[in-house]
Amino acid sequence: MTVPIKEPARRVETLGVSPTLEETYDAAVAGAVPGLAAGLALLFAVFSGLHLVMLDGSTRWTMASTAAVSAVLLAGFAFFAHRHPLPTHYAQPVTSGLVLVAVGNATLQLVLTEQPRQTSNLMLILVGAGAVLLSLRWLATTLYVVWGAWGVGAFVLGPSPQWPHYVVGMCSATLLALLVNYLRRSNVRDLAQSRSAAEAAAVRDHLTGLANRRGLAMVGGQMVEQARRQGDAVHCIFVDIDGLKKVNDALGHAVGDEVIMAVAEAMRAATRATDVVARWGGDEFCVVGPGPGMPPLELERRVRDTVVLAADVPAEVWPVRVSAGGAMLAPWDSGTLETLLGKADQEMYLRRSLRREAGSLPQRHSAAPPAADSPSTPDPSA
Repeated sequence: MTVPIKEPARRVETLGVSPTLEETYDAAVAGAVPGLAAGLALLFAVFSGLHLVMLDGSTRWTMASTAAVSAVLLAGFAFFAHRHPLPTHYAQPVTSGLVLVAVGNATLQLVLTEQPRQTSNLMLILVGAGAVLLSLRWLATTLYVVWGAWGVGAFVLGPSPQWPHYVVGMCSATLLALLVNYLRRSNVRDLAQSRSAAEAAAVRDHLTGLANRRGLAMVGGQMVEQARRQGDAVHCIFVDIDGLKKVNDALGHAVGDEVIMAVAEAMRAATRATDVVARWGGDEFCVVGPGPGMPPLELERRVRDTVVLAADVPAEVWPVRVSAGGAMLAPWDSGTLETLLGKADQEMYLRRSLRREAGSLPQRHSAAPPAADSPSTPDPSA
């Protein structure tokens, strides 16, 4: 009796947990912080030069120096944020702070120049805030501050026939900011949903809907660690569809896929809700669950009894046969999920090899048929 050489142990991939939508918003904003700070720094550097040219008196020097200092601070922060990325949960308040630096410069210019038309700078800031802030809480806070700063500036300047015009402009800019924010949030949300769908597809087998190797790694690894903490065992059963290649060759891959789906449904029905059923690949399946689990032969019987009723395949092509091998990881064992999978896989290969060799042995036949009154000898292959 020869046992085929076992292929090297298969490694299991790991997969992280997908972020929530709010975490996705924070991550999107955090990624834009260095660029936003650098852009504002460049803008204030340009404003510093323009103030020297376009303004006069003490206002010129005050605004030019304020813009220059803002440019230097923002450039330094952009460099720091580029070298040391911000934690994502700080992204929204930091971005709001960057916007408020621009609000302070614009409000100071409004007050010093005593020109209501400088309100246009605050309108632009409102729209920009809607684009860069994805948290509605921080966006609302920033909008309130912008309106408050503009209100203080308007109060300092006093009455003017131009204020009603700029009130309408500020309201329009606020609505535009909310619209821009909605569109930006929608784009980020759609991207996050697409990524979640891709991740779901990455952990699910497209044919059977069972977990694939990555999905098994994601849940199975946690199951092993939890069982070890609770002092419980973890079992694994590998199941192979014997003779699937013969079905594909004789009846086509479409029928072979029906056999795979029938076995998958049978394994769902035969296992517990706490077990993870996965398609390991091709004609192999895997079950991982807490406790010692059922004997592999019992799982074979349950799967075979269910598939006989579901798979419409002639018995001469496929006699509805699967091979299962199991292993258990005791609480005191130091093995991992990969160790458990390797042991169960090896057991399944050994069981299948033994069955194939037993099936290849010549059958013995008696020289004369048994007497009519003697009981017939049972078929050893039954």
